[in-house]
Amino acid sequence: MAGINKGKQWEQKVKEDFSKLPGATIDRIYDVTTGHKSISNISDHIGYKYPNIFYIEAKSIKGNTFPLTNLTQYEKLTAKVGIPGVRAGVFLWFIEHQRVAYVPISTVTKLKEDGKKSVNIKMLDTDEYNIKVIPSITK
Repeated sequence: MAGINKGKQWEQKVKEDFSKLPGATIDRIYDVTTGHKSISNISDHIGYKYPNIFYIEAKSIKGNTFPLTNLTQYEKLTAKVGIPGVRAGVFLWFIEHQRVAYVPISTVTKLKEDGKKSVNIKMLDTDEYNIKVIPSITK
């Protein structure tokens, strides 16, 4: 029997929660993880809430760190930085810590410039980087 895919569940949860925002809409981008390496999406979801469009990647992590190399959409997301009304970033779910954070793609760039290789759970408790802790209740 196949195990539960927490990553796919997390992507669905992000979509459901974004949809609850008044006046918001969100679409799941077709998942091309079926072996087509030449095809890649900009993000898992594209959402809109006036006046902003959001390119949202949803990642779940077991352990204390999210390796930046796991963000394969980085280049495509950084192309959106600086466009008025456009927001691009990653919702990280630290499964074992039951914590959720939003990391703007510009923050990922800053982390890389500073020589960081990952987002560590400890970064959620500091103001050093623009990482937003999302209040959440895990089931």
